[in-house]
Amino acid sequence: MIYVVGCDHEIQSSAPAFMLAPDSPAVSRQRDNFRRLLDRMSSDEKVDLVAEEWGCESESFAKALADERLTRYVNINTESGDLDVLQIPRDYMGSLNYTADQKRGWLQKRETFMLEKIHNARGAARTLLVICGFIHLKPLAERLGDGEQVIAVDYRKEAWYRGDVFFPDSF
Repeated sequence: MIYVVGCDHEIQSSAPAFMLAPDSPAVSRQRDNFRRLLDRMSSDEKVDLVAEEWGCESESFAKALADERLTRYVNINTESGDLDVLQIPRDYMGSLNYTADQKRGWLQKRETFMLEKIHNARGAARTLLVICGFIHLKPLAERLGDGEQVIAVDYRKEAWYRGDVFFPDSF
């Protein structure tokens, strides 16, 4: 069984990833709900491996849960050096200098990299919890399938989700 949880990276830790302002009560509630979602998922099933796309220095909720439950953890994020090796510009997502096709190609390269890290870390793990940005949710869920049951989790469908909490100016 493989659970793939899509997320906004801002929700993955109690420490702000990109936001400059302190947490509002609404942000704290979103993070608490996300943490409880991960806790519930890893409690309901015996998760053998947590694989997370996480690029910040602070500890994520998933890493803390893995440590608490003595579950193997692997960070599947592409670091700057990985992007260089993969020949992916570091600014590709936010830049207007690249076409949509180029960006899609680079996203696919990153997803292939993530899949390789998951496969290399998996070993005998039977139940996986994969956490990634929303943009990778569907592609990773589809590519991880390969005869196994994959459940894609999009918390934007949960009653507690509010889309305007982290980046209110963008909604």
